[in-house]
Amino acid sequence: MENPFQLDFMQRLRDMLPGHYSLADQLSEILQISQDSAYRRIRGETAMSIDEAITLCNHYKIPIAYFTDEIKGLVNFKYVVIEGSRSSFIKHVDFIYQKADELLNHDNRRIQYATNDIPLFLQFAYEPLARFKMHFWMHEFENIGGFKEYYDANDVDKEIIDITKKIYEVYLMIPSDEIWPENILHSTLKQINYYWDADYFRKKSDVEELLDCLVHLVDHAEEMAACSHKMRPNDRSKQKYAEFNLYQTDILLGNNTVLSIADDKRTSYLSHRSFGILITNSFQYAAESELWMRSILGKSNLISGISEKNRSKYFRILRKNIETAREKMGI
Repeated sequence: MENPFQLDFMQRLRDMLPGHYSLADQLSEILQISQDSAYRRIRGETAMSIDEAITLCNHYKIPIAYFTDEIKGLVNFKYVVIEGSRSSFIKHVDFIYQKADELLNHDNRRIQYATNDIPLFLQFAYEPLARFKMHFWMHEFENIGGFKEYYDANDVDKEIIDITKKIYEVYLMIPSDEIWPENILHSTLKQINYYWDADYFRKKSDVEELLDCLVHLVDHAEEMAACSHKMRPNDRSKQKYAEFNLYQTDILLGNNTVLSIADDKRTSYLSHRSFGILITNSFQYAAESELWMRSILGKSNLISGISEKNRSKYFRILRKNIETAREKMGI
């Protein structure tokens, strides 16, 4: 008798494979069975053993729960393991790029971003800031070696910076609804101040450059919010890219949460261990995340396109935060 779960399992495997791959060939090679046995499993005529199912899941690096009905309260997440090496860190940054770039294949694409730190995508528009953030995360959080005894932006691999630039290019093409709190600069300013207090900056000009970048970022974000579209910094043509809806919230957001929308597919991203990302395609979890996001949006103030008074007030607060940091460090 045909097993509907097995047939669904096979169909999902088939959907995952590139078009030129034969599912029967794959099963035959991975499970070390004949072509005829592979076809009988694909048609559901021969029951697949648990060992075979696990072998396939291990091979394709997918949880077996992916092929079953979702259980409320149980979610499988993927993440890129950063193993204390530059190569694994580069792989993680490239993972962010690949996930963002996938959205460009869909006409109905959007990201909803509730953040407690400056969105990564926007930080990557400014190379000195991107280099500092990559340096800090690798040096302080991931304990990756190969850094000097003082801050040198060039210690960050060119390959990483090249990827961050590509991530920013993709960001320009994706409409986004972003929720920013008043303390959105807090984390970055604390990181700069940490290196300052530790005498890790050899040149005062490095700190000045980073703080200037933050000012430019804030000015640029306000400009984008005013016209509700993404633009490139210092673009005299003022070319508009994807829609940019900015909300200001007084709610303390615990971490960075991103919901990506690609036609009828939803993917949830959660920050963990500072720079790490947990990702799930769970329909149930995405639905709950979407409801949560709508609730936060409903309690936040839309400051893009309209509400010039509230928008100006919000960005004045951000600039004041930067100036306070300057004064504290005597910059």
